[in-house]
Amino acid sequence: MRLSIFVVLCGLAACAARTAPLVSAPAAAQLFANARAEVARFEVGSNEARFEALTKLLAEWKIAFDVEPFTIAPRKGEPRTEGRNVIVTLPGREPEIVVGAHYDAVRLRDGTFSNGAVDNAASVVVLVRAAETLSRSRPRSRVRIVFFDMEELGLLGSARYVQDHSDRKVLAMVNLDVNAFGDTLVYGPRTSSNDAVFRAMQLACAGVARSCVEFPRMPPSDDISFQKAGIPVVSIATVPEPQAHQLWLVINGGKDSGLRDGFIPHVLRTIHTPSDSSSIVEPDAMARVYRAVLSLIGRLDN
Repeated sequence: MRLSIFVVLCGLAACAARTAPLVSAPAAAQLFANARAEVARFEVGSNEARFEALTKLLAEWKIAFDVEPFTIAPRKGEPRTEGRNVIVTLPGREPEIVVGAHYDAVRLRDGTFSNGAVDNAASVVVLVRAAETLSRSRPRSRVRIVFFDMEELGLLGSARYVQDHSDRKVLAMVNLDVNAFGDTLVYGPRTSSNDAVFRAMQLACAGVARSCVEFPRMPPSDDISFQKAGIPVVSIATVPEPQAHQLWLVINGGKDSGLRDGFIPHVLRTIHTPSDSSSIVEPDAMARVYRAVLSLIGRLDN
């Protein structure tokens, strides 16, 4: 078994031309200097209030959006529940690029809701900033940035989005889930159907991060809904480097991972618990994934 850590070697001029993100590292750091406070706005005790926090944030950044309500029965025997996906559309040519992050938080065992900062308000804030940047840079491809509801109930918002938009031509879907702290970008899954997207992500990551770790399989998230529809996907997360390797082994190592029985990486002991709060959010980590997403979209657009 091996950890696949990608390193790009190329001529200096060519490398600069191919991997330069739309926003420099210092500019991104400045942009995200107060990001922890924006993430904290989602610590509001219900998913209804998180929807309100998201739409207010988009309005403050003067980003136009549409709300697509849907009704679904999350589990057999339970009452039908209403959800709402929030969609930002940047006009352009087909096939389009979909970039998504879920904004809902999980309900804890005591009946209260997680603060959901790591999972997944930080990714939401990253995509709000990316939407504003892309609205000014005007990619040639249509870009749809989708904030999914009901991911924590079983990827229901993304599944409904795919169902309702099955007539659209989609080049790729980029998913962000758990992007709040750490110096290492992890991404996957790697499959025979998403090789071009995966290679674009390799280059994008190498241009912005000190460490990039490829995952044959990733933790389940909204990208699965698109993958089931035959759409190339990549899901991105951010964690400290030691945890990236531990997480790889937990998900991909199988019974021969070498980890002790019951071992759980810190990031998995943080999400879906009261410890998932804005106090542990690192703006630099958010700025890093923001730059990676912009670089990836630029490569896919070309």
